[in-house]
Amino acid sequence: MKKQLFYLVAFLLIVFVACQKELSFETGNAPGTATLQADINGDCLPKTVNGSYEVGVPLVTTVNTISVDVNVLATGSYTITTDTVNGFYFNSSGIFTNLGTNTITLRGIGTPFTAGTFNFKVNLDTFYCDIQVTVLPAGAGGPADFTLEGAPNTCTNANVQGTYVLNTALSGSNQVVLNVNVITVGTYNITTTFQGMTFSASGAFGTTGATTVTLQGSGTPTTAGTNTVPITVGSSTCSFDVTVESAATGTLGGSPGACTPATVNGTYTVGTALDASNTVGIQLTIATIGAYNITTDTVAGIYFSASGNAAATGVLPLTLNGGGTPTASGMQTFTVSFGSSTCTFIVDIQPAAPLSNDYFPRTANSNWSYEFDDDPNDTLYRTAITATHSAIGNTYNIFMGNDGTGLDSSGYYRMTSTPGDYYEWFDAGGFIGYDNPLWAEYVMLKDDQPAATNWKTPITGFPGTVSGNPLNLRFSYTILQKDVPISVTTSLGTQNYQNVIVVEEKIEVEVSPGVWQDATATLDFYGKSYYARGIGLIKYEELDASDQVTFLMELRRYVVL
Repeated sequence: MKKQLFYLVAFLLIVFVACQKELSFETGNAPGTATLQADINGDCLPKTVNGSYEVGVPLVTTVNTISVDVNVLATGSYTITTDTVNGFYFNSSGIFTNLGTNTITLRGIGTPFTAGTFNFKVNLDTFYCDIQVTVLPAGAGGPADFTLEGAPNTCTNANVQGTYVLNTALSGSNQVVLNVNVITVGTYNITTTFQGMTFSASGAFGTTGATTVTLQGSGTPTTAGTNTVPITVGSSTCSFDVTVESAATGTLGGSPGACTPATVNGTYTVGTALDASNTVGIQLTIATIGAYNITTDTVAGIYFSASGNAAATGVLPLTLNGGGTPTASGMQTFTVSFGSSTCTFIVDIQPAAPLSNDYFPRTANSNWSYEFDDDPNDTLYRTAITATHSAIGNTYNIFMGNDGTGLDSSGYYRMTSTPGDYYEWFDAGGFIGYDNPLWAEYVMLKDDQPAATNWKTPITGFPGTVSGNPLNLRFSYTILQKDVPISVTTSLGTQNYQNVIVVEEKIEVEVSPGVWQDATATLDFYGKSYYARGIGLIKYEELDASDQVTFLMELRRYVVL
């Protein structure tokens, strides 16, 4: 029986968590503040994928990297991570030393196990954007063979994006999408420079046939007018036209004071990313026709921008589009600059909606990432999905876990609001090691009871057989602390949580009919779980019979929707 109970301990860890690789954090420095930039589709702006990715080939941290631009608002330490997808992930940590735009390179870690194109979510504090990485089939990691559509003449249907202004540096919005025909899958690296502008892209083609590749622009245009930019891949050459405009001149309405008029549209809430409804209408008076590219300063994590061409002099109504995610509430002042002219407008940012009262939230797409035993490279990831599961007349939210091999089932949960009981539906037979499956539910948490409350779940236990021998186990829970503050320290730093319930979890064995015995001494094991209101499980400890911690799991990052 003791052997089976040790199996139970091993399975117990799986009940609570699932896996994700993340990164270490440089301590000893004050945290910096920065924002990630994303386009309307949520893709990082700009984004660069370096190196080749092949099934079964471990990534090289100096070669397999991704690069993103961040807008640094305050210098200090930083950590940028991605989730783990298809067996690998990216991370970077360090110190921001310069304000403004910084390009950060994240190192790839892990080994891809499936071919295809995979989406990685890049995370910096409360900001997110997406990057896609293509993994090639095993043995296909060499250079791709492909041609440019339209060669040797004009590139077919080249899509030139963004506004190009003379003597003004290109930004993430300056991109060119080209059509190509892939003959052999593999990696590519494309670059061309013309009249001060550089367009480049690198990555991999995972399938043959017609596809597109996006070149990112950089540099500063030196020649106004139509610039016919040549691009060559092997023996294939085509060209595309970039129109560089002379800069418009003029003044902002209300300069040098408050912008007049200024119309702020949309709702602004801490923690909610801006969308197409978040705009500000201002007014320019154009003195000289030409191109403009206007961006406000970044305040409380958000900014506003507009670009285009002024075709006539006089009054020009202008719509600034918002970007970013608010990080602070209140009346925030933004400064608009156009040449030597400036004006300001105010945006009222509302506080974030109150956290859920749930101590174990189950809303779809919420996700949590945990670190094991203070090892930054040994972590687990869980997420709640939209689908639900029905059993014994109840509806359970489905959690999925990722241990680097892809998402897999990681538990079924429900809650009753009166009383505040949280249930898990699970295979007790497989969990304990019984001869046969035994699906059942038990109460893992009560949020409406005071400290010292104890409950046995289920009262009758989970009866079964091991190699034909009867065995019956149940869980015994005791609330040790109720709604207390708890600090959790991981490689990402220290996080303080409020309204935490601390629950002790022990296992009992039925030694004779109706007689139960605490198995802590036999197992040399019991557990403690820490649940924060509105967040979920923030910490789990495994302890031996002498109360020494033998295993530790702590929350590193979470998103509760």
